[in-house]
Amino acid sequence: MRRWHALTFVFAYLFLDVSFSILPLALYNCSKRGFDISLIFKYLLLLDGYSFTETPIDFVVITNLRLFILAVAVLVKIVLDDSQLKKLILVLLPFSLFSWAFSIIKLLAFSEHASAILYCAGPWLSVLWNITATVLLLAVWQLVLMSSASWHYAALMEYSSDGSVTGDDTSAQQTLSDSSRQSTFDHAIALLKYCKAQWKWFTAGFIFLIIQSVARIFLPYLTGQVIANIVQTRGYQDLVRSVIWMAVLSVFFDGLRGGCFDYATALVNRQMRCDLFRSLVKQEIGFFDTTKTGEITSRLTSDCATMSSTVSTNLNTFLRNGLMLIGALVIMFVLSWRLTMVTFMIVPIVAFATRTYGIYYDKLSERTHSMIACANQIAEEVMSTMRTVRSFACEKKQATRFENSLDDVVKISKKRSTAFIGYTWTNAGCDHVIEVAVLLYGGHLVISGRMTADNLIAFLLYQMQLGENLYYLGTVFAGLMESVGASRKVFEYMSREPAVANTGVLKCSVSGSVRFDRVSFTYPSRPNNRVLKDMSFTIDPGETVALVGPSGGGKSSIVALIEHFYNADSGDIFIDNVSIRDFNHEYIHQKIALVAQEPILYEGSVRYNILYGWEENGTEEAMIKAAKMANVHDFVMETENGYDTNCGEKGVQLSGGQKQRIAIARALVRDPAVLILDEATSALDSENEHIVQEAIAACSKQRTVIVIAHRLSTVEKADRIIVIDNGTIVQQGRHVDLIQKNGIYKALVQRQLLVQRNVESDVQLIASTD
Repeated sequence: MRRWHALTFVFAYLFLDVSFSILPLALYNCSKRGFDISLIFKYLLLLDGYSFTETPIDFVVITNLRLFILAVAVLVKIVLDDSQLKKLILVLLPFSLFSWAFSIIKLLAFSEHASAILYCAGPWLSVLWNITATVLLLAVWQLVLMSSASWHYAALMEYSSDGSVTGDDTSAQQTLSDSSRQSTFDHAIALLKYCKAQWKWFTAGFIFLIIQSVARIFLPYLTGQVIANIVQTRGYQDLVRSVIWMAVLSVFFDGLRGGCFDYATALVNRQMRCDLFRSLVKQEIGFFDTTKTGEITSRLTSDCATMSSTVSTNLNTFLRNGLMLIGALVIMFVLSWRLTMVTFMIVPIVAFATRTYGIYYDKLSERTHSMIACANQIAEEVMSTMRTVRSFACEKKQATRFENSLDDVVKISKKRSTAFIGYTWTNAGCDHVIEVAVLLYGGHLVISGRMTADNLIAFLLYQMQLGENLYYLGTVFAGLMESVGASRKVFEYMSREPAVANTGVLKCSVSGSVRFDRVSFTYPSRPNNRVLKDMSFTIDPGETVALVGPSGGGKSSIVALIEHFYNADSGDIFIDNVSIRDFNHEYIHQKIALVAQEPILYEGSVRYNILYGWEENGTEEAMIKAAKMANVHDFVMETENGYDTNCGEKGVQLSGGQKQRIAIARALVRDPAVLILDEATSALDSENEHIVQEAIAACSKQRTVIVIAHRLSTVEKADRIIVIDNGTIVQQGRHVDLIQKNGIYKALVQRQLLVQRNVESDVQLIASTD
C-alpha cells in the first residue's frame, strides 16, 4: 500500500470513528422519535450529571482512547521503526478486549434503567459502533500500520510530487516478493477444494448433520423443562418421551453423518496422494538427485494422511459445532438476550487465543513434518541397505541414529504440548468465568422477575453446550493450521513444474542416428562443476560405439542427455537430425532403451519385468524372442513357475547375472533403434560376464549400440571408440588404431592388461603351492 494512501485510510478511519461516536448521542430521546442535536451537548457537557446506567459519555471516552493509541502508532511508524511499533500491540490487544467487554456491560447497564431507553436507537448504535470500531482498529493496525512499506520521515520526503519514488524502492520490491508467496489462507482454500471434489458424500453427511444437530439442539431446553417440573412436582412424562425421541434421532443420524464423512475422507486422501504422485513422476531426474527419498515418501504417506484426515475431520467438526452453536445462540437469545450478551464477552478472548495458538501450531507442524521426513529417510536408507548394515554390525549405531532423529520430533511436540496447556487454560478459564457471571446475573434476573427459573436452567445447559462448541471450533482452527503446515511441501511438489519439460509431440521414424552439437552440461546439484564442455560427435545408424575414459570424465552424462534426463546448458542433442526435445516422451523411449550398470527389477513376475512399460504393445512371442536373445529363456524355464516366477523386491530372488539379462530383455522387447549399455557387465563375475556378452553381441545387430565399459573385452569389438576425459573428446577410432597411439586409451588398456597378468601369475602361484 502506498504511503499517502495508507495515511488517507487512517485519517478516514479517524473521521468515521469520531462521527459515529458523537452522532448517536442525538438519538437517546425515547419520548421524541428523531434526531435531537441538543442531546449531544447535554451528554458531552454532562448537564444532568453522570450515571453509568444512563449516560453514554463513556463511549466518547473510549473513542478518544482509541484515537490516542492510533495517533501514537502513526507517530512511531513515521519517526521510529516497525520494531518499536510491534511493542504497542501489548497495549492495543488488552484495550480492544476491554472495549468489547465494556460495550456489552454498558448495554446491560442501560437495560437496568427503569426508563425505556433500550427502545431508542442511540444505545444500540453506540454499542454497535464501539464494537465495529474496535474491529476496524485491529484491521487498520494489521493491514496498514504493520505493512512492510516504510513510513520513515526521510522516506516520505523522497516522494516526488507526481507520486513516484526518487530512490530505489526496495521495500516495494520486498512487498511484491512477500505477496508472491502463497499465504496460509491460500493453502487452506486449496485444501478445501479437495473436499469440494467429493461434494456428494459431504452433502449427504451435511444433511444428516443438520437433522442430528436440530435434534440435539432441543435436548438442553427439554432437559431444563424436565428438571424444573421435577423441582416443582409437576408432571414430566411427556417431556421425558420427547427427550428420548430427540436423543434417538440424534444418535441415529450422527452415525450416518460420521460414516459419510469418514468415507469422504478416504476419497480425499486417495486423490491427494494420486495428485502428488503424478506430479512427482513428472519431475526431472535432477529433482531426485537433490531430494531425499525418505522426504518424498513422508510427503506421500504421513503428510497426505494428515492433510486429508484433519481437513475432512475439521470440516465435519466445524459444520456440526457451527450449526449447534448457531442454534444454541438463537434459543439462548429467546430465553434471555441479556444472559446471551454476557456470554458474548468471552468471544474475542477465545478468538485471539485460538488464532495465536493456531499460527504457532502451523509453524510447529511444518517443522514436525520436516523432522518426520528426516526420520523416514533414515529408516528407508537402512532398510534398503540392510545387508551392508548387518555385514558391518551397525545395527545399534543405526538404531541410535534413528532414535536421535525421533528425539528432535519429540522436542517439537513438547513445545506444542506446552502451547496446548496455555490454550486449554485460556479457554477453560473463560468458560468458567462466564458460567459464574451467568449464574450471578441470571440469579439477579430471576429474583427481579425478569426471567423464570426453568428458563435459567435451560440457559445454563445451553451455556455448557456453547462452551463445548466454542472449544471444538477452536480446535478446528488449530487442526487446519496443522494441515497447512503439513501441506506446504506437498503443494510445493504438486505445483512444481519440471525443469525438463517433456512437451514434444513428434513420432517420426527413427533409424538410430545420434548427434551431439557443441553440448555443454552441468548437473543441477553441482552447478560449479561443468561435466561436458562444448562436445560434438555423431553416431551413424547401426554403428556400435564404445565410450571409454577415466571415471568422472562424462560418459554416463552423455547417456543421461541422450535419455533426456536433463537439458543441456548449451548446444543440442539430435536423433535422426531432430532435437530430442521435439520427440514425444513415450515414443522416444520406445526407440531408445537403456540397460544400466545396476539393473532395477520390480516386485512381480519375470514377465512383468520384461514387459515393463510395454504391456499394451508387447506380445508373448515378442517377450520370448527378447528373452532368448538375452539368454533369459533357458534359466527361466528351469524354474517351477516359468515366466510367472516372482523376482522379489528389487530382484532379490535372482542372481546379478540373471537380473542383468532380464534388464537386457526388457530393453530388447521394444526393438529399439538405439540400445545403450551403461557398464552392463562391470559387476558380474567371469562366467556371467561371458553369458551377458553373448547376449549383447546377439542384440547388437541392425541397431545403434552405445556401450560404456572399462573392460577391454567389451569395447575392442566396437566399430568406433570415443575416449572422453574431463568432459571433452580426446581420441576417436578403432581399437587397432588407438592401441598404436600414445594416449589415454593405450594407457587404460596397458593398465588393464597388467592387472590381468598379475591375477594370472597369482593363480599360477597358488596352483603350484597346492
